[in-house]
Amino acid sequence: MIEGCFVTASFMLYKKIGILILSYRFWFKQLFENRGSMKTTRSFGEYPKYSLHDARVQKIEYVDDSLTFTFDYIFSYENGIEQTHKAQVVFEKCDVDDLEILVFNSTILDTFTGKRIELPQYQQEYSESEFEVITETYNWGRAVLQGWLCTEGSPVHCIMNIYFTGDMVYVVDEG
Repeated sequence: MIEGCFVTASFMLYKKIGILILSYRFWFKQLFENRGSMKTTRSFGEYPKYSLHDARVQKIEYVDDSLTFTFDYIFSYENGIEQTHKAQVVFEKCDVDDLEILVFNSTILDTFTGKRIELPQYQQEYSESEFEVITETYNWGRAVLQGWLCTEGSPVHCIMNIYFTGDMVYVVDEG
């Protein structure tokens, strides 16, 4: 130790903390000063292999917390080749009480009316109808299927909001 200079461990610790604080202040100032607007790009990656666009729902079942849509066919796209497959789509861990089915009185153009119904009512009133998916949207445990509900040849607009906490599983008949 140098004579006349008395440095304690606590003094050295305070000195290091002071240097860290000054360093952080410098970096924060550099990060946030004059930075303007921030740009964030959301990338959606590759398109999924299967599409429900133009697919027709033949049956909807709810068993053991899974909501199953049976289709006459769905499309697949691989290496630029389009194919059709008989398939089911299963939404696992789905609470049927959170399923919203909106059936309108016509196709949505300018003005429209409609009703919100639950799955049992849909199954009863539209058991002979066919739901053709036009648009499918997925986000954070929610699927929205929009399309035409055809009863005796007359299409009306229909939207199905499906909330689920499990997986969405494609069960595809490859044969």
